[in-house]
Amino acid sequence: MQIIFTGYYNGFGVEVRSVDEMNLLYNMGCFGKGTSSRSKPRESQNVPAVMRKRQFLKRMCWCKKYGDSKKSLESDTFLKDVNKLAAKILSDGEKQLKKDVIDLVSSEESGEEDDNCDMFSLENYNKEDLVVIIPNSDSEDDDYFANLKPKCCVNKIKIQEKLMLSKQESFFLLYGLGCLQILNNYDNVLNIEQCWKLFQEDDKYFLEKYVVYHYFRSKGYVVKPGIKFGGNFLLYKEGPSVNHADFIVLIKYAGEEYDWISIFGHLRVASTTVKEILIVEVIQPNKEELQLPKDLKEYSVREVLLSRNNPVAINDEIE
Repeated sequence: MQIIFTGYYNGFGVEVRSVDEMNLLYNMGCFGKGTSSRSKPRESQNVPAVMRKRQFLKRMCWCKKYGDSKKSLESDTFLKDVNKLAAKILSDGEKQLKKDVIDLVSSEESGEEDDNCDMFSLENYNKEDLVVIIPNSDSEDDDYFANLKPKCCVNKIKIQEKLMLSKQESFFLLYGLGCLQILNNYDNVLNIEQCWKLFQEDDKYFLEKYVVYHYFRSKGYVVKPGIKFGGNFLLYKEGPSVNHADFIVLIKYAGEEYDWISIFGHLRVASTTVKEILIVEVIQPNKEELQLPKDLKEYSVREVLLSRNNPVAINDEIE
């Protein structure tokens, strides 16, 4: 029996929406990341969510802008309108920009604070439709818990947890393991050649990144994005839920010269986070006419391990 997962390409990566498929994909190899969690996608619990007042007001603002959350989830209205909204922001100037961009930092909202929570009977709603609103706390000196007065409200915008796969993870599951089918915005299944062309158009370094990703996955590592440590990938021996990453991977692209100041900075970050730096280079094959992705096996990878050795001065007394 072969399990085929279903993913939807949204322009940034591939999202898996089925709860069972999300859990199985993550548990079988730590693939992807939950959209509203740090790593592993969280299972929905039959209890009301708890959120700050400012976050609830922002969601009410989203509800007025984009309408019912169920419709927006089915058609992915928000993602489809990103380019249109970005173009409008650039053309409308500073005044219009302040209107259309939702402030995610400010705790103040004008006029809508007391109109969003109406009195209702809890029996009329499911627990998943309710949310507990707690006051904002911007000061460390406030006696927060002494004056805590939570309110129970209806959550009109429910953000569905999804598993986001990077382009490299998606193509590895499609091409390397053959257990993923990728659909576009029109629900048409994309074959391997179409996905390869699409991913290369979106990322000019996709070939090098995928070769490196496939290389380390084949060696048994769990490969995750390394952007928070300034690298291309992080390598785990067992997975993020078991231990920390062992290596930060930096890809040296063709024609790129070494920036030693940047490398010293990476070494400093790696030493303070108990990791090592791997500089990898993708070796082009000697074959003249390549048919990609069929001839990906012709590529090879050279890796160099860097370490920052601190000399220890031993002062022996000379008699």
